[in-house]
Amino acid sequence: MRYTILLFIGFIFSSGLQAQHKPRFSTQNSVGLLVGEADNAPQLQTINGVAFNNWFTGIGAGIDWYYQRSIPVFLSVSRSFTTSPRRKLFLTSGAGVNYAWGKPEYFTNGWGYELQFSPGLFWTAGLGYKMNIGKQNDHLLIQLGYNNKTHTQETSYAMPCLVIPCPVSKESYKYSFNALSLRLGWGF
Repeated sequence: MRYTILLFIGFIFSSGLQAQHKPRFSTQNSVGLLVGEADNAPQLQTINGVAFNNWFTGIGAGIDWYYQRSIPVFLSVSRSFTTSPRRKLFLTSGAGVNYAWGKPEYFTNGWGYELQFSPGLFWTAGLGYKMNIGKQNDHLLIQLGYNNKTHTQETSYAMPCLVIPCPVSKESYKYSFNALSLRLGWGF
């Protein structure tokens, strides 16, 4: 019975899709500038997924150099609004995981320390403008948005001592970076 209901729901959903435009693969690749309290920094991003009518959903990844270099990996959703036959405004948002680019470090010479990074949350939201170029689905993207990324850094220090085991001091830092982003990109 359960499989019959699932097949029925799948049939209704797929018949509704046949009356609409067909989903197609789409990509958005961009280079940008992040501007915030800490500094200005470059950003690269690619989002690959499926476009259907005025919606685009995809999985994105990038490199972000704002304050501490990191790699955000996220799910993105965009909705376009037609302003003219070849131009569209769009709203976009994304959320995922932010991986700090730093590698674990170890240093010993009697005094020792260990530095480790833990991933945190990444999210973004923005407003953009899409202009079609050429006769295909190629388009130029201009986007203004807001980014937030977090990650944790844990440092362990081994204190010098005469009797082993030496005491270890641990410090944990949680970073949260907010920045405005201006991106220019290309997609199809």
